[in-house]
Amino acid sequence: MTEAAKLRQDLMDKYQEKEVNVNLPSSVFLTISFVDSALNQEDADKRAARAQDAAKFVVKSLPSIGKIKTIWIMFVATERRWIVFHYHRSLNEYTFNNRGEPIATIRMNTSDDLLSPIVRFNPTSNETDISVTRVQLEGDLNHGIALVPHFTASGNAGDPNAKVMAPAFVVFDFASYADRRIFSSDSDLEIISDGQTDFSGKAHLLSPDLARASNNAQFLTAQIPFEQFAKMGAARSLKVKLNGRQFDVSPEAIAALRRMAAYAMPPVRRL
Repeated sequence: MTEAAKLRQDLMDKYQEKEVNVNLPSSVFLTISFVDSALNQEDADKRAARAQDAAKFVVKSLPSIGKIKTIWIMFVATERRWIVFHYHRSLNEYTFNNRGEPIATIRMNTSDDLLSPIVRFNPTSNETDISVTRVQLEGDLNHGIALVPHFTASGNAGDPNAKVMAPAFVVFDFASYADRRIFSSDSDLEIISDGQTDFSGKAHLLSPDLARASNNAQFLTAQIPFEQFAKMGAARSLKVKLNGRQFDVSPEAIAALRRMAAYAMPPVRRL
């Protein structure tokens, strides 16, 4: 039994679920889907509590957890048409690091300030996770594309007297909600600050292993060098081009990226 298959069975046994999909599309990203869970009929807080508990369970149970960077946990609803299952609705998605701590949560609700940096210090590891809830690039969470930027810095970013060192990379997680799948594979990603291309690379498609169905919600992830990320926050105009589609980032979102970067010193260059 593979590591993913064992984790799937353990999750089904622990939570008495009939269907749980577990996928390791690469050695550093893990996706878990609770399909037609009884919690789909409950409020979002109960699903959030389950996701948090499941993330902690994964951290304790998965032998290769040290290699994992991001854990995605989602709740999916299905409907039956002509004997074939079709996934048609993704209720909530939650992201965690490899310690089971929330990175950011993409939900079907709103917050007073989605662009306010979220700062979480872990005294055990002397690290701080910094993120914003989401940057909406297009539409809304029913039909659109959102970006969740986050990174882990060394030191206590909440202490103004502490020395906080930025990581080499900032993670950009993209979430797409549409009537059909937009991305078929890894996508070209380009970031343009004040008319200059600061980053050009790939956004990796995270595909939940839904063998019997199709799920229109899609997730991609990319690593942006911190130096380029800091330039994004300092820009007057910012554009994100994903899979050939260009999105203008609002001045408010640019300011949020700038506030995130300000929590950490740039990494030291080695000559």
